[in-house]
Amino acid sequence: MKNRKKLMFSLAVVSALVFFALIFFIASGRDSVAAAPAKTLKIGALLSVTGWFTPHDGPDWHEVQIAADMINEKGGINVKGEKYQVELDLEDGKSTLDGVTAAANRLVFDKGVKFIIGPAAFFSAAVTPITTPNKVINVLSFCTNQPGEADKSAPYAFVGYNASVGEALAMIKFFKQHYPNVKKFAFVTPDDGAIPYLTPITKRLFADNGMSMVGDLIGYSNEATDFNPIAAKINALKDADAVFQLNGIAPHIAGIVKGLRNLGNKKPYGGVIPSRLDDVVAVAGKDAAKDVIMCGATPMDPGNTPLMNEMGKRIGAKYGKDESIYLQGATAFWVLVQAIEAAQSLDPTVVKAKWETMGKVETFQGTGRMCGTEAYGQKNHAVSHPQPFQMMKEGKVVNAGLVDPGVIP
Repeated sequence: MKNRKKLMFSLAVVSALVFFALIFFIASGRDSVAAAPAKTLKIGALLSVTGWFTPHDGPDWHEVQIAADMINEKGGINVKGEKYQVELDLEDGKSTLDGVTAAANRLVFDKGVKFIIGPAAFFSAAVTPITTPNKVINVLSFCTNQPGEADKSAPYAFVGYNASVGEALAMIKFFKQHYPNVKKFAFVTPDDGAIPYLTPITKRLFADNGMSMVGDLIGYSNEATDFNPIAAKINALKDADAVFQLNGIAPHIAGIVKGLRNLGNKKPYGGVIPSRLDDVVAVAGKDAAKDVIMCGATPMDPGNTPLMNEMGKRIGAKYGKDESIYLQGATAFWVLVQAIEAAQSLDPTVVKAKWETMGKVETFQGTGRMCGTEAYGQKNHAVSHPQPFQMMKEGKVVNAGLVDPGVIP
């Protein structure tokens, strides 16, 4: 009897030990699962955060990071039931073509990224010789329609923002609505290699809308600091009703506008670039900025889309209310996420094929569409979306509304 009791006691102890060991094992397993690192998708950001292009790409980098935060806060990118947190990897293009090439090499070969946001402006052609043969999707935040940027030679390049053609169309529509008597433009743009390609496109857009270009195109160096000679050339075109500046950055427009107003030229000035009018006011003054129109976003305006105001709120909280808002890199990133999720794949070739079949996409500025077959030589490789505008009213910079450029040919 005594031995039986001892046996029963021993079995109870063993059972208890097994039970607690099992509980510990299950708990440990759960903790291990909970502690497993989240899946990530590394996306490159090729932006110039040093050099002359910093006034543009510095704020643009801030916006790309906030756009990534917004996606990550919702759980990340969803592919086949798996959630991927976005991990951005910035490489500085240093505002030079050589710097952009070096940055692209680092992203593709050293870091092995398969998706890259940027660059903007004319720097794009320095990236595609690296991304294309390695089948890396490159979502440009702007391009100038030069060979090798987003044409047939760059099948993995997509234009993730209105860029030169889309913004030109939007500005033309803005002039027709707000300045119906303007028919003839002095045409200004940086001499960055794009002039032979953008001039015929812009002339055609003018002609299609009953407008024309006066005299010869006026070009200037991107690194210029004295814009009085450019202002003098524009002022000499007496038949022009207004000025149409395609591309450049806000300091360029500010310098030219200041020079024109000093010459007594008060004609409307259309800055076809995504920059704040406040940046022009800061250099040229409020009086000079009258009748200057910019493709800029006005933070926290009732006329904005909810996404624009969410970006404005976050930018203001983190970087201050005077931070410019461009929405270029952020929009390019936002559309890329939609293409990845539509393709349900992290394979750039699969994403590319799906992207080329997409019609409507959501952007920070509202619903856009994939188009640009004629302008870029590839079907559905360019985004056209509503474009925000700013102008002066009663001495204040105000939101002048969103203008839909329509389908980019």
